[in-house]
Amino acid sequence: MKVESILKGHVLFSKFSIEEVNRISGFSERRKYRKNDLIFDHGEKADHVFVLLQGSVFLHLPAKLEEFRIVISKVETGDLFGMSSLLGSEYYLMEAKCAEPADVLVINAKKLRNLLETDCMVGFIIMNEVALTYLNRYFEILNRLQGIVIQIPLITNV
Repeated sequence: MKVESILKGHVLFSKFSIEEVNRISGFSERRKYRKNDLIFDHGEKADHVFVLLQGSVFLHLPAKLEEFRIVISKVETGDLFGMSSLLGSEYYLMEAKCAEPADVLVINAKKLRNLLETDCMVGFIIMNEVALTYLNRYFEILNRLQGIVIQIPLITNV
């Protein structure tokens, strides 16, 4: 499937004009990854933003090789990730590792950001999706943390 068709079929890009889709497809490519492949690492230059087309990806907090990796979020089909580059960060804040084989749309972040800055409507649509994604991940983390905390017995003075 061509990148233009992928973009037009994705809910995030479906409201874009044909010209905008063609522009984005010009600086995007489809990549396939194997299970356990690292898509990007913490501290790596944030050159791209990603849309998961198929498979699943874990976003981990950075850790040393001998330490456990804490999963912040599981990226599902259709999700946007690697968004720090759209928010002005030069480096990725987490690592993205394939939980299973993945098909990913890789978009040049600088060129997409330039498009967002010149077209207010496109910028609003994308940045709204970025904000919603971060908000959903925040609530997901809070719910998991609450699930852990309620399992800890409390000491009371009875």
